[in-house]
Amino acid sequence: MGSCKPSPHILREIFVILVLFLFGTFAFGQPNSEHNLTEFDSLLHLEIYRVDVAEFQRLELIKLNNGKFEGSLIHSVWKTNRKEKQRSEIAQKIKIPAKMVEKLMRELKNSGYEKLKDCNEIKDYIVGLDGTTITFNLLQNGINQSASYWELKSDYYYKTNSVEIPNEVMDARKTFEIINNEIDLEKQFQNFTNRLPIGKYMFNGIIMEKRKNDG
Repeated sequence: MGSCKPSPHILREIFVILVLFLFGTFAFGQPNSEHNLTEFDSLLHLEIYRVDVAEFQRLELIKLNNGKFEGSLIHSVWKTNRKEKQRSEIAQKIKIPAKMVEKLMRELKNSGYEKLKDCNEIKDYIVGLDGTTITFNLLQNGINQSASYWELKSDYYYKTNSVEIPNEVMDARKTFEIINNEIDLEKQFQNFTNRLPIGKYMFNGIIMEKRKNDG
């Protein structure tokens, strides 16, 4: 649904970094697809809330049919060569404690997560070419819906065009704020990039170079 979603990349080689909970050390593993999204299975899952920040960050919150909860936060960047062409992907997968997942899913449900509207359904919604798209996905038995928002946190384009920010956008901002109050997504991604080996990386159209003296 919707043209606000980023196009998926074709993965060539994947390195997965496994991390326990929100803190700890990481190490490179063998190439595999462990960090990919969870496929909904009605025999196992009651519902899945999935939030994608462009293609470089994914939050998955899962409620199982047995009443238990599980979740993960995944970061990924592309290692590039000297010509800044993508060569391989480096990813970090962080396990989120069940209690935190349960709390987040309850708060998100109460805030109207399942009623968020996609940008294509919103009057006076502004969409651009560059920037960051945030997508809220809902998976339940027989339901697979998503709501995408370009530059969700920015007022600039609305002010520039003298357009009032739609109420639906404000609702999505509140939803995103609930997540960040529990898990600071920007800080978590920065922690990930700070620990990358020396080299050049790409994410969301941005080229980042890690040098010897970088933190």
